[in-house]
Amino acid sequence: MAELDEILARYTHPQTGSLHGAAFVAVDRNGKDIYRGVAGRKYVDLTSTEKLTLDTVTWIASQSKLVTSVSVLIAVEKGLIGLDDDVRKVVPLLENIQVITGFEDGEGEPGPGVGKPILEDPNGPITLRQLVTHTSGFCYDAWNPLLQKYSVWAGRKENMFSGTIEGQLHPLIFQPGTSWSYGPGLDWAGKVIESLTGITFDEFQQQNIWGPLGAKSTTFFPAKRGLTQKDIMELGRRSENSPPQDLVPGTSPWPFDCRDSLGGAGLFSTANDYCRLLAALVSGGGPILSAASLDELCRPQVGVASDADMRRFVTSDSNAHSKGWLWTTDPENHWQDYMEVRQCLCGLVNSEDVVDAEGKHRRRRKGTVNWDGLPNLLWFVDRESGVAATFFTQIMPMDDVAARKVCTELEEALYRIVNEETKV
Repeated sequence: MAELDEILARYTHPQTGSLHGAAFVAVDRNGKDIYRGVAGRKYVDLTSTEKLTLDTVTWIASQSKLVTSVSVLIAVEKGLIGLDDDVRKVVPLLENIQVITGFEDGEGEPGPGVGKPILEDPNGPITLRQLVTHTSGFCYDAWNPLLQKYSVWAGRKENMFSGTIEGQLHPLIFQPGTSWSYGPGLDWAGKVIESLTGITFDEFQQQNIWGPLGAKSTTFFPAKRGLTQKDIMELGRRSENSPPQDLVPGTSPWPFDCRDSLGGAGLFSTANDYCRLLAALVSGGGPILSAASLDELCRPQVGVASDADMRRFVTSDSNAHSKGWLWTTDPENHWQDYMEVRQCLCGLVNSEDVVDAEGKHRRRRKGTVNWDGLPNLLWFVDRESGVAATFFTQIMPMDDVAARKVCTELEEALYRIVNEETKV
């Protein structure tokens, strides 16, 4: 374990490191620790003496999506809804949702006097499966010029970072089931569960996931637990082309005290809590999910065209990170796509093993599922190897070079341990 300790210590060294704090936890299919470590500070300030711990509450952003996907399958197991049921019949806010195809004035800048948006009705249902796999037509408004123009035209006051469901309410950008776009579908999946159960999505997760797992620090509402902003791991921000050590305190884009339980990005958790969920998944699903539902969670879900749109997103210059792609430490710091991935219900799933030049297993095996979180968090579950892990930090902007390098080093060192123990 000394190699993993050294990696964390090196990247969080107060004078020469590039992260103020980081945690890494890995467990096996028997629920036993392979590694559990943390290094660095809770705050960016070099003079701070408060150390980061495995129980420090942290905004986990899109690592919330895995928890929401698990929640959806729990609701399906309970017989509350089917994956292919039309959610517009469940959530009144979605009854009149439409698809935007353009504006009457073409591509002009939004503003007073511009033409109206061109809208059409969906050609078919909007299903729970589509919401979870990003094929419903929803797209994050901050990342789509057409939705940005629509927001100005409609006078929208809320957006994807408002902490409200209204921030996720806007037209679809394509007909449901015909393409792929990263967006707030999982926020709406949480609203579906709220409508079906009559309780908040936070309460549903406490009753069906965190409670059974004995995880006590994970919630959408840390303020209601008596926490303050100072209790949360501080976000560090790095300027473009700045030295690795040039880190300054940053402001989180997510409101600490938000109004709604938003399943796409709203959870606050700890490394210890989150790995309780990963341990349940890598061990077969118990006590929260059946083996059949776990198989459904991890299998490829969408068609060839939608998968192609997904791969264009995750391999773009701004998103070519650990969502299935390996950081190579060549002189020009290029990303190298080293494996085929598909969209599953909880993120991406490998279509092949990740092997080294000699054909030996180095990292994730075929069938591994993974995703990450905006401030450079990461999780994966490799059921074939019987290993699951999560990396916690708080660094912006997304796809920070140092964070991706440390994730790669940690994972490679972890698999040297796993492969040695299993003689793979």
